[in-house]
Amino acid sequence: GPAGRGEQGRSAMNVGVAPDGSSRATLVDSRRLGFRVFTLVTGNDTGPGSLAGKDGSDTFTMRFKVNGADVWSRGGNMIPMEEFEGRVDAQALRILVQSAVDANMNTFRLWGGGIFQYDAWYDACDELGVMIYHDMMYAQQGHAPSNTTMEEAEIRHQVRRLSSHASVALWDSCNECGGHGIYASFVMATVVEEDTSRPVWPSCPSNGWASGVDRLWSLPNGSPLGLQPRDDEQFVGHGPAPPSPPSPTYPIETHGPYQIGTGFETVNHYGWLQLFPANLPPALAPTFLTGPQYPGTYASEFGGSAISSFESLAPTLNPQHWGVNTPPMFWRNWPVNSFVLVYGPNTNLPAVGEAALKGQLDLAMLGQALEMKSDIETRRSKNSFGTVTWQLNEIWPTGGWGSLEYGTPGFTAGQLIGGRWKPLHYMMLSSLYTDVFIACGDDGRCVVKNDNALGPLNGTASVEALQVTSGKIVPVATAQVSLPRGAGPTQWFCAGGGDVLSGCEPWSSLLPTLGCAPVHLPRRTTRSVSYYAFFKGWLLLSQPPDCLCL
Repeated sequence: GPAGRGEQGRSAMNVGVAPDGSSRATLVDSRRLGFRVFTLVTGNDTGPGSLAGKDGSDTFTMRFKVNGADVWSRGGNMIPMEEFEGRVDAQALRILVQSAVDANMNTFRLWGGGIFQYDAWYDACDELGVMIYHDMMYAQQGHAPSNTTMEEAEIRHQVRRLSSHASVALWDSCNECGGHGIYASFVMATVVEEDTSRPVWPSCPSNGWASGVDRLWSLPNGSPLGLQPRDDEQFVGHGPAPPSPPSPTYPIETHGPYQIGTGFETVNHYGWLQLFPANLPPALAPTFLTGPQYPGTYASEFGGSAISSFESLAPTLNPQHWGVNTPPMFWRNWPVNSFVLVYGPNTNLPAVGEAALKGQLDLAMLGQALEMKSDIETRRSKNSFGTVTWQLNEIWPTGGWGSLEYGTPGFTAGQLIGGRWKPLHYMMLSSLYTDVFIACGDDGRCVVKNDNALGPLNGTASVEALQVTSGKIVPVATAQVSLPRGAGPTQWFCAGGGDVLSGCEPWSSLLPTLGCAPVHLPRRTTRSVSYYAFFKGWLLLSQPPDCLCL
């Protein structure tokens, strides 16, 4: 099963070919094979008989099911680890996969703007139980396919090479191309000729097939209508998040939104400064029912830009340029000023020197972690069955979107094999990607979620306030929790008085009764705001902080 769901049992298989009249094989190959039943669920399968035998995807949900169990898919988008093929390191690839699993990930999406990965990466995914949502290597903006003999041969070769890997969960045609036309008639038609054992999907993102797959399993069904994507518009957004269930207009798969850094000119940004709402405590979803029996959605891309650590970035710069706003930073991707100013204390961004750069980079990475924390907590409060960040890793020491740094050793000083963990990756380990999850929102509502597919959750949820100045812990609320096995069920309660349906007591009135400063977190800001962050409970309060909620 997937990572966290027991051992990944695999068996060795040896195959030999002997010439006619010979008992001795002259061509021998050996592989380790694993077996699992993977389903891409798009309909309400609580009554599977209503879906069996129907042609085309449904639009009820998008959810992974493995060996009969609903799975909350969480992970990151894998981009190439290296610009230069000769530098690729098999051990680095394996360490990267291990780092993902150690942070509770069970899914990689292999991005269509990159490469078909190396055998060592797929082997590590097999061994460690990572599911691969696998694009063909096509993407938007000039990376479209051509129906040529060469491209057909490449598709056939790659599907044949990779189809024995149990980690490859499903195939799709491309990144953000819609999946229509040549993507269906050539790319996916060729894939299906080679492999009918896996679910197929039009593109990433998509709202599924009008025909060509079995509705219950999402496997190719040989429909006389062929593979035809739905005409629904996919959501790829840089603005507000799309509607969520139970809205009748929600999409079942989304890309975005993406929070970019601003404030200094780089190769992909003009230099203007635009601050964004801190969203701490997070604005959780409205209270509604969750679980496989309700409409759901899958986020296969969303992110917040970041920067690399001093240890990774400084060796690539002359010490006179140790500052985030120095001229060489123009050649990096994505400025960091906005992340520092929204989440950090007052910082001299033009400052140069070792101490200055360390502080700037640390605050920028913590800013990314906090922005993504709020985003993931909000998503987990919804009926979301896929949480896959853009992106997992960096391709060089730069500003990017990853939770892991550039991880190729031996060519650029300061790099750690497989990639150092950024603060966001540690948050995934500690709370964001754990099966049992709890978060409290800005309006005083708290949610507990059980995404453990192996068992129910019974216990007591506790909310406490920590008085930072004295170290005293003050009880705020407790709630008895009883949830069935996951994925998806939630239980809501109020941190203070009130009722989750009619309204909870807000933090602004609750905290003063505990001897704490009230929360004053502006959600729309056009100026620099200073905050202090205390990371034991990962709840950011306004300056000066007297209490934290744990």
